[in-house]
Amino acid sequence: MTRRRRKILYLLFIIFIFVAYYVFEKTDEAPNSQEYKVIDVIDGDTVIIDDAKNSRVRYLGIDTPEMGFQDSPGEPMSEEAKDFNSKLVDGKTVKLEFDQEKYDVYGRTLAYVYVDDLLVNEELLKEGLATVLIIPPNGMHSEIMFHALDEAQTNKRGMWQELRELDPPIGNREFRVDLDRVPRYEGKRIVVVGEITGTRKSAKVVVLNMEDKLDIVVFPSDWDNFEHFDIDPEGFYKGKTVEVVGRVRMRRGKPSIVVNHPMLLRSGD
Repeated sequence: MTRRRRKILYLLFIIFIFVAYYVFEKTDEAPNSQEYKVIDVIDGDTVIIDDAKNSRVRYLGIDTPEMGFQDSPGEPMSEEAKDFNSKLVDGKTVKLEFDQEKYDVYGRTLAYVYVDDLLVNEELLKEGLATVLIIPPNGMHSEIMFHALDEAQTNKRGMWQELRELDPPIGNREFRVDLDRVPRYEGKRIVVVGEITGTRKSAKVVVLNMEDKLDIVVFPSDWDNFEHFDIDPEGFYKGKTVEVVGRVRMRRGKPSIVVNHPMLLRSGD
């Protein structure tokens, strides 16, 4: 074999290697979207699909009110959010569109969910059945989500209607806990009633002190939700007896509950 022919064969071999690498790399990449059938609807923003693992899919960009269960109180509009989600997706083939992260820390698939050309995440926001929840790096449709939220607030739909119309589930009474016993329920969702005896506000947080036994926390990302109802949390709740529903967290030995909407912090007014 001549030296020239060996060089040609060697060059062809190198080209073959590069082409093969390119093809296999592209084939191995996960697709940006997939289609599955929804076999069950858990709540407003979670469904189960018919893949090999019957995976749970958590909708990206939104957060719907928590459903009530045997061991946990529910939130206003939670049943409505589930019903609306069910009408759109239950038993149907949906397209899952993925962002930067495909799974959360609980192993759930994270996705934007489409029925035909309808973005379900967006529709829940438009109906006032969800708040916006953007967790970086998954912000591909942030603009769409906030625009849908603005539409719901402008039209006072769902959780943006009059607060007096947003009644909690009747069964929540079973989860009411005495204020002195709150630390025993760390990690649990409960209902607590007490007077807001003090408040403090910084650039990072508003904290409402319930009789020096529980901190109710509102983060800046949720201040607009209160402003929609002309509520300044720092001043509005002080001196009032309120009912709060949420999950208990311990911080520096003191229990706290984070709220993102005034429907979770009901006063007698």
